[in-house]
Amino acid sequence: MSDFSVVDGVATIHDPERYQTWLDRPDCMDAVAASADPGVEAIKRLVIGFEADLARLVRDRTIEKNSSEVMEKYVVQDCVQHDPNAPGHGRDVLIEFFRHVPPDRGTPPPAVSVVEGDLTCVMMRQPNPDPVIPGATYDGNILTLLRIKNGQLSEHWSAYQKRVPGEGPM
Repeated sequence: MSDFSVVDGVATIHDPERYQTWLDRPDCMDAVAASADPGVEAIKRLVIGFEADLARLVRDRTIEKNSSEVMEKYVVQDCVQHDPNAPGHGRDVLIEFFRHVPPDRGTPPPAVSVVEGDLTCVMMRQPNPDPVIPGATYDGNILTLLRIKNGQLSEHWSAYQKRVPGEGPM
């Protein structure tokens, strides 16, 4: 059995090791990005590439060094933020905000689905400790909505709840 499968555009990860190694194996990202429409596939690849490059910054502990380069590649200068934890709008504000992501969080989760369109939803999935069944895990889904303009990300919404800076996961 493969370590993942894609059914109806949603990847299911069968091997837990995949959550740590997804950044170095483009086969799942390629499968999630696949579309009969080249324009749609380009948008999916943009969003998945953005999430993968951000995850690499965290995994490789290069947030401070490389945040500007990644954000300039993917995000328009006047991007709009709808994340309640973001301190404002604009790429420069986003770069500074991202530089404060705790570097000891481990590898961020992989994108497992991208909905098509200029308003694009990316779903990432990671196993979480089950609070009800000791020793068990469940798949937690993280949804992010992005608007694409001229081949770059121009607007972002997240499902995160507002938090006290420095406390709990981002």
